[in-house]
Amino acid sequence: MYDDQFADVYDRVYCALYDYADHAELIGDLARRHVENPKSLLDVGCGTGEHLRYLAKQFSVTGVDLSESMVRVARRKLGDIAVHQADMRDFDLGRTFDVVCSMYSSVGYLGGPDELRAAVARMAAHVAPGGVLVVEPWILREKWNGGILAHATVEHEGVTISRMGQWRTEGDRSLVDMHYLVSEPGGVRHFVDHQDLALYSLEEYLDAFARAGFEASLLPAGRADRGVFVAVDRTGTRSG
Repeated sequence: MYDDQFADVYDRVYCALYDYADHAELIGDLARRHVENPKSLLDVGCGTGEHLRYLAKQFSVTGVDLSESMVRVARRKLGDIAVHQADMRDFDLGRTFDVVCSMYSSVGYLGGPDELRAAVARMAAHVAPGGVLVVEPWILREKWNGGILAHATVEHEGVTISRMGQWRTEGDRSLVDMHYLVSEPGGVRHFVDHQDLALYSLEEYLDAFARAGFEASLLPAGRADRGVFVAVDRTGTRSG
């Protein structure tokens, strides 16, 4: 999904557009509402590890991401923090965590409801007894606006990056070819990042959590167009 060019500019763009520190505080607050003194956290779809950089101030953290390029950036940034290259649909770290989270709509990149159920099941399997699962969805199908023009320009340490793309809808997918212009001392380069995210309904998300044995609520937290799912073991019978 992400090649080296995109991984190279990712932090420069998204650290300017997205408040990782604020979202890390949100994750911590949600965790402590449901778990007494949570200590360990797993971030699934951690990207370049920017959430982990802040979450490490609250928890002992671990990351998982599919992209080799993004994992390479995260490992360089985070030092001794473990970041695993693995697929959220079938990963197995052999341990559990007090908090498992998946932010920035990482689940949107899955291929459909079956893959969503598989990923939620794997995340749930890594939640310790009494723990909590926090998932930021992509925009719900029933709230999708059909596609808008997205554009932004950021400047960082002498590099100017402009991105622009028109979202569109194909069936139950939202797609965009995001064009990037990167102006740096050596000149200007252009590349296109293709984004393809599934449009799941609220019912499909809740079904995925329920099948994993978790009861989830969509809270009006974080970004207004998405919210955050908070899920806990609904059976109360899970053990380590």
